[in-house]
Amino acid sequence: MRTATARLARFLAALALTWATVHANAQTNTMGVVSATLASAPSCISYRVTGVCFFLRCTPFGCTVETSIRVSHYMPDVVVSTFNDQYIHPWRDVGGAVSTIGDRIGNAMLSTPLDASGNTGEAKQSTAEPTTNKNADAIGNPVVLVNNVGTNLVVPGVTELMNFPSTLPQIMREWATAPASLITNVPSEVVGWMTNPSTLLNTVTGASNLVGGMMPDIGSMSPTASSTGNQSSFQGQLQQFKTMLDGAAASGGDNDLLCPSSADAFGVYFQSDADSYFWRSMIPLDLLYVGSWLPGYREVSQTGGLNTWGSIYPRQGQLVQQHPVKASAVFAKRVSTIILNPAQPHIYSRLRGKSPRSYVWFAQVADPKFSMVYPLPSGCTTFGENDSVSLVSYGDGRTTPTNGHVWNMWTRYECCKRKTEIFLFAVP
Repeated sequence: MRTATARLARFLAALALTWATVHANAQTNTMGVVSATLASAPSCISYRVTGVCFFLRCTPFGCTVETSIRVSHYMPDVVVSTFNDQYIHPWRDVGGAVSTIGDRIGNAMLSTPLDASGNTGEAKQSTAEPTTNKNADAIGNPVVLVNNVGTNLVVPGVTELMNFPSTLPQIMREWATAPASLITNVPSEVVGWMTNPSTLLNTVTGASNLVGGMMPDIGSMSPTASSTGNQSSFQGQLQQFKTMLDGAAASGGDNDLLCPSSADAFGVYFQSDADSYFWRSMIPLDLLYVGSWLPGYREVSQTGGLNTWGSIYPRQGQLVQQHPVKASAVFAKRVSTIILNPAQPHIYSRLRGKSPRSYVWFAQVADPKFSMVYPLPSGCTTFGENDSVSLVSYGDGRTTPTNGHVWNMWTRYECCKRKTEIFLFAVP
């Protein structure tokens, strides 16, 4: 009996070690995020001189015109992760800590434990395509520390959600151009929000009040992310990234000409468990958008025809997609459309331009593109390639044991450095 018990104990110990090894290899850390950002930077920065800005300087002795170079480039503002649950978050030291808090918030919001989001669920009866469920978050990339205008403690909130009813006229204009028969598929509750704005306002206000009680917990996300991430000794790699940026600027003729990033390092812009009411469709406000009902509209696609990826709307944690990397890419795209836009029906913090006065701005946090951070660092790409007739699918060879993936979201900045307070014009 003792021998059998000892064997069982050894077997369980070996099994636990194997599980721990597999899952440890299915994650990255802050150093890994910085390393992957460095690896992808050459194909993603896209630094170029776009023109010249003209300024007027006047003194008691007369006026002169001064110039500065107008440049455009990308910055890796936000790290977007998709994952099954907080225990196997692919960004272990930062995302894992944030997700643990998010899980607690989601449990309290819904007054019930959040089951793991799941990996790939059972196939629907009428199709072989499984439904994928995922959590997601968006956290400021630590490398922006080398090129931003100050770091704040950013956490999700209800400010943008409260402004969502103001977008109803724009949503209705979009419905006016959609096929008239489409509205017949929309649930009566959603139609009620469209036809009675006061009902929509009451729904949003009620959700905001419920979330308001969770703000102390939500507020603890950013300090956790910041303190956890900053413990890593990644200063050398940050300096490498700074050197790379300076080299790109020097190639344009001015080694001091870079547009500051507007992102806050380790700021939490989105966390799906804190957004449980909407990410899990308990309050399905995303169903107000035409894109949630019209096939082929607002798809993650480069062709506008056959799509093998998925739709942007509704922006929730469920998707019909059997390839885990494609599913992750679609979720990353969904998250980007939330955090880059005002007044969205979600609990989040908007990534917006900070507009320091020492620059004249032509673009900020614009034209997002993505590079993979984990499991395999890659250059920037545009999601939605039609690979329906290809022997290999996008993402083949980039799956992970836990189907957790991490992406960098790069956004474009275009600016010139202000020479005087009087900006005349820019060429072109």
